[in-house]
Amino acid sequence: MSTILEHYSSSDLVSRTSIRAGEQRLGQVISAISPEHWANEDELPFKFVIVGVEEDFGVRANYGRGGAQESYQAFLSYFCNLQTNRFFPSSQVAVLGAVVATSKIPHEQTDLLRSATASNDIVIQRIVQRIIQKGAIPIVIGGGHNNAYGCLSGTSLAKGMPIHCLNIDAHTDLRNTEGRHSGNGFTYAMEEGYLGQYFILGVQENYTAEHIWQRIENHENIDLASYEDLMSGEEQLEEVFVRIGDHLGEHYGLELDVDVMANFPSSAQSISGFSMDQVRKMIYALDFSPHYFHLCEGRVTNEQEFAHVGRGLALLVSDFVKAHIFSE
Repeated sequence: MSTILEHYSSSDLVSRTSIRAGEQRLGQVISAISPEHWANEDELPFKFVIVGVEEDFGVRANYGRGGAQESYQAFLSYFCNLQTNRFFPSSQVAVLGAVVATSKIPHEQTDLLRSATASNDIVIQRIVQRIIQKGAIPIVIGGGHNNAYGCLSGTSLAKGMPIHCLNIDAHTDLRNTEGRHSGNGFTYAMEEGYLGQYFILGVQENYTAEHIWQRIENHENIDLASYEDLMSGEEQLEEVFVRIGDHLGEHYGLELDVDVMANFPSSAQSISGFSMDQVRKMIYALDFSPHYFHLCEGRVTNEQEFAHVGRGLALLVSDFVKAHIFSE
């Protein structure tokens, strides 16, 4: 295996929390799932389980820039310091731990990076499958978008059927099956029967190769709304939400690649895209019951990116939990 699961304890979360008299922060109250509780067959007493992914094998195997392996720690540093108050259901959220790399692979070793990505797929798949089988909704944070494959396949195996998916992303990630990387997780998941209906929201036309447009045209189970159509007014977001519901139904997995947001530190960072506030509104506006939530591709290489990525991911996870705490 190129990665393994490391469990976190409550003290690990407290160590990331700035304690202040008279206040209580999430890191002081959020539960951690012990190895014993993880291994037994009991259902988890939480609605949401957070797990991080600390790898950038898939990003670099796709010729992208490294740094995605650091985003989960940035997230935890800010998430643990959010306030515990009436607006956040802290008793319904737990942290499992982090999937960490067991080896270092040089950037130029593309074949080894793709092999490590395929090995990591199995780790993510098993974790997501088990979280769902134990009655919770996985929230998977960090790493590259290659981990969409593990989220989809793990959910599909747990549910016993292909899984529909909404991907809020500047890219389709429907590249050819040329060896596993961050650009073809949905292609592999679709070809192997794990992915059913697929909708991409915010794809940027200039970043999508012609052969991928042809692939989309040849698959009736794929639909999209491009960023350019939304920007030009040819599409209206409210109408797109209706199309998403018609295409995917009430139950699907939610993927969010942070490169869909303008100037958000990521492997494929862009100066143009949705704003952070627009994406936060989308999370509340989507009317569905989620199988899982996957946030990926945040890139951290310095203190400024650590703060930007950490704050952003913490807010997005908080929004998702609040939006779905009462949904069935």
